[in-house]
Amino acid sequence: MVIGGIIGALDGVGIFLAAILKRILVSLLTGMSLTSRSAWWHGPGYGLLYGFAFGLVIFLAKGGFKSMDAPYVVPSGAILGLITGLLLVRFAFLKL
Repeated sequence: MVIGGIIGALDGVGIFLAAILKRILVSLLTGMSLTSRSAWWHGPGYGLLYGFAFGLVIFLAKGGFKSMDAPYVVPSGAILGLITGLLLVRFAFLKL
């Protein structure tokens, strides 16, 4: 049981770290696409685009519709990308 628990935890940590890396890459791409003169809706738009793209890559890497959980990766990636872009515009590109 202990060995199975350790292996399961390592597997879970790998998935967790991959999700963090994906979000960091979406944030970096969105942030690098924005300027201080960008309209507020550019952030959510770029976030939506990059989140959708990364979700689609993961969807295809998991085998598309053959995987049971893969279809949920694309919409969640797009929505979280949109939220990421909105937060970046709000907190990183403040117009004082």
